Amino acid sequence: MRILQQRLLRGANLYSPMPCVVAVIESPLAEAGQQLAYTARFLQQACGEAVTFMHAELADNTMVNEAGGGIAVRWRVVVEYTLEHMGQAALTAAADLIAATGRGEAPDVPAAVASLRALAASMQLPPAAQAVLREASALGIPVQRISEHAGLLRLGWGQRQWRYLAHADDDNRLLTNTLLHERQLMRSLLIEAQLDVPAEDFHAPQRQPGERLRVQVLNGEAQHPDPAVRSVAQRAAVTLGLTHAQVDLLPGRRAPKVDAVLAAPPLSHEQHGLLRALHTDPAKGRIPVIGITGTNGKTTTTLMIAHAVQLAGFRTGCASTQGITVAGDLYGEGDCTGYWSHRAVLASPQTEFAVLETARGGLLKRGLAYDRCSVGVMLNVSDDHLGMDGVDTVEQLARVKSLVVSAADTAVLNADDAHCVAARARLAPGARAVYFSMKPDNAVLLAHLAHGGDAVWLENEVIMLSQRQVRQRVMPATHIPATSGGLARYNIANSLAATAALAASGFTVMQISAGLSSFESNAATNPLRSNVFELGAMTIVLDYAHNPAAYAALATLARGLAQGQGQSKATGQAPGRVLAVVTSPGDRRDADLTRTGATCAAHFDELFVYESTSRGRAHGEAAQIIADGARASGGAAIHTYDHAAAAVQEAYLACRPGDVLVFACGTEVATLIDAIRAIDAPAAARLEQQAAPAA
Repeated sequence: MRILQQRLLRGANLYSPMPCVVAVIESPLAEAGQQLAYTARFLQQACGEAVTFMHAELADNTMVNEAGGGIAVRWRVVVEYTLEHMGQAALTAAADLIAATGRGEAPDVPAAVASLRALAASMQLPPAAQAVLREASALGIPVQRISEHAGLLRLGWGQRQWRYLAHADDDNRLLTNTLLHERQLMRSLLIEAQLDVPAEDFHAPQRQPGERLRVQVLNGEAQHPDPAVRSVAQRAAVTLGLTHAQVDLLPGRRAPKVDAVLAAPPLSHEQHGLLRALHTDPAKGRIPVIGITGTNGKTTTTLMIAHAVQLAGFRTGCASTQGITVAGDLYGEGDCTGYWSHRAVLASPQTEFAVLETARGGLLKRGLAYDRCSVGVMLNVSDDHLGMDGVDTVEQLARVKSLVVSAADTAVLNADDAHCVAARARLAPGARAVYFSMKPDNAVLLAHLAHGGDAVWLENEVIMLSQRQVRQRVMPATHIPATSGGLARYNIANSLAATAALAASGFTVMQISAGLSSFESNAATNPLRSNVFELGAMTIVLDYAHNPAAYAALATLARGLAQGQGQSKATGQAPGRVLAVVTSPGDRRDADLTRTGATCAAHFDELFVYESTSRGRAHGEAAQIIADGARASGGAAIHTYDHAAAAVQEAYLACRPGDVLVFACGTEVATLIDAIRAIDAPAAARLEQQAAPAA
């Protein structure tokens, strides 16, 4: 038996609402998956751990030829845990015991249990911490153990959190003074806040040699000319609850590393009132949290909501594919749609309101970072990422994405999407549903309204809201910049979802309309999301579309732009063409790539198909499958290319006045600009100017 892959699902997941360890194994033994799951659970139970859930299923690529000529079977095994290290060790010990049996040896179960008991004992919380944990959990307060190597607990989220350590009873609610003298606990919190620290052994810390830069932080502002240095120093101080501090930094690859934080905070006795505060806190240590999921539109909807929340005066923590921001400060860049990014937002003492984009990958790889959210938004579900991580059908994908709304007090669901409507059956007891729809006559919407439910819909191009059976006009959809004058229909749908989420969170119609009307979705604020560039008589649309549903939606915007929003009919001029540079990642199934090609052929006039990320395929294979799918459906002229630059350049040169060029699935705006620069430097300069942040 071999364990091929192992990961921790630290929150609610596809299999269980409890944390689980999941592994892919390979074994020639019949029923190996069930044996491993049962044994790993038994070993934990034998050590006194209160775990019950286990699951085993055949994994992807089930049958594998072994070197000796036999056949091995691959299983996916899922087992609940209470301690991460214990769950992983129990799984490994179970595999060793089963392997011993397979070799004809007597498995030494008592020795395995004794070893695991010793591990569990070494990570046991002190009795006082266990009592506080039980008390907080009983009150419904979210509890997070910062590290299993120590007893530091977080009770609550964001600005409402308390920290607890059994031996620190004379400190403030964030344990600032204690943490300044507990180096490894301080480092754990800094790492959680997405700050780099020098590598050290947790049990035998030793500071790295090297020249340190000492930065003064006064009234929350770091005194240094370098923005990167200022950001790191300020975040380190904020994480520990300090407004005045000295932060020692070492050089790092991406950003400076925090080596030490020095300060002399005023004495505080807040910790003495911890239990009283927990019992009297009406919010139960929770801040408002909006989670957003779906196949398409997640990032734009997340940024839209976060913008409106920030505009309303809340210190907003936002995690999306554009990175992590807290109160407007950038905490991390790149795709931040998973567990650790969400945990960083919820852990920040600055966060008053959290808005969290939640992607399929994060849910499958780590689970949810929160037990409950105030509002969960499920935008849509369509075929994408199928055939990965045990998710083979759109129905299974919908189950994964419904985790967000299953954890919500209020679920915002797309009444135009059958998978979102079906997710209502998976809501928690007592949770409310709010529907949104592009169609005022949608049957689900009308039935919901008839029963007194809340909803948002589009009627005569105006966003309408019904709350507690009172109907209000929010704003014309064309007044929202992200809708490109109403041509980007998918961003109208995203605006409806944002309206529903904000209304469910208690924002007024005035606050919602102010947020939506001032949200700019362009190459600087929301790159690769329907970014429109004007180059004289032609238009370029840059978007991250990479699946059939996204391409079909993007085509409506491009076609509207090509028709000049109806001007061609008025002048009698023929509308422009839509030329599209398209691709899709190579880890999609052949059928999905073929369908992408057919969809693009049906919606665009000429296709320039390029190979992007091959992901396990031979280079060029994915582009060829897309092109074959397009040719089989007929319609558009089709060309294929080995890389994006050549495809963009050929498409650009083929454009005539009035045409629209779509460039899809790029990874950054610079890819478009650099490709054009090689053949038309003045045009590239204009693109660069339009892509630059506003002054």
